[in-house]
Amino acid sequence: MNAEKPRAAESARGKRTNRLRLTIIAMVLIWTFLYNLLIKSNTLGAAFFGILDTISDDFLMGTLFTILLGLGIVVVFSATKLYTQIIANVYSFRIIEDLVYGELKHGHLRIFFSKLLNFQDQPLPEDSCPQRVGSLLLAFSFIYVMSWVYLGVFSEALFFVSWSAGVDLPITPQNLLLLPTLALAIPFSARVMAYLEYPYAQDYADFMPGAVFVLLIVAALGYLFHSEDQKFFLTQVVARRDYLIPFLKNGIFLAFIPVFFEAGYWLYRLSRRPLE
Repeated sequence: MNAEKPRAAESARGKRTNRLRLTIIAMVLIWTFLYNLLIKSNTLGAAFFGILDTISDDFLMGTLFTILLGLGIVVVFSATKLYTQIIANVYSFRIIEDLVYGELKHGHLRIFFSKLLNFQDQPLPEDSCPQRVGSLLLAFSFIYVMSWVYLGVFSEALFFVSWSAGVDLPITPQNLLLLPTLALAIPFSARVMAYLEYPYAQDYADFMPGAVFVLLIVAALGYLFHSEDQKFFLTQVVARRDYLIPFLKNGIFLAFIPVFFEAGYWLYRLSRRPLE
């Protein structure tokens, strides 16, 4: 008797599962049939026999495109979110160094990327400065490269915001320093807040992924719809040599400013470290 009760429960659970499966399949088939009949204006026979074609051609391809687009959004958001967590934490490069040598070096890829995605939850080390020369050079290279990235991204974002508000920003070789300077000041100010241990540095940095996301969406829509009214800062700069050369010269200088300040901060931290 005791053995029959579990079997009866499993049988009832199996029947409920089958009913749910049939309901799902029936819903998809009926909806697709009605879609072929009402939206595609097929005849009854064509609507019925075209169910599989609609599912394979329309739904699966549309789903694949949507998934790929969604993955792209997730990658961009995750990368910018990780960057903001790095610049808002003075211990970030030491944490990354510990993760690389503690997890990645030993082949623990899943643990490494899991901890990287949960970067804000990692315990703080004793010191903020990396312990290896290679780590220092990689950190400086990362800061310089990302400074260039955000110099371009936020220059475009500021130009877009001004253009959207009806403010026409004339581009000349003389004023190509001001906009990149303001653009770089946005992410760099978050790092300065981290130096000063400002409690809301992360809150300030969190707006940057949203700004990058909006800029990419607007740029993509303007490209897909072939908008002739949309203006881009970087395309105008690249199109003219008398704009491009000053922009590159200014960018080479400006992108090194965060590296210079990071080097100064680490020298300060090393000077406070007791000699062994």
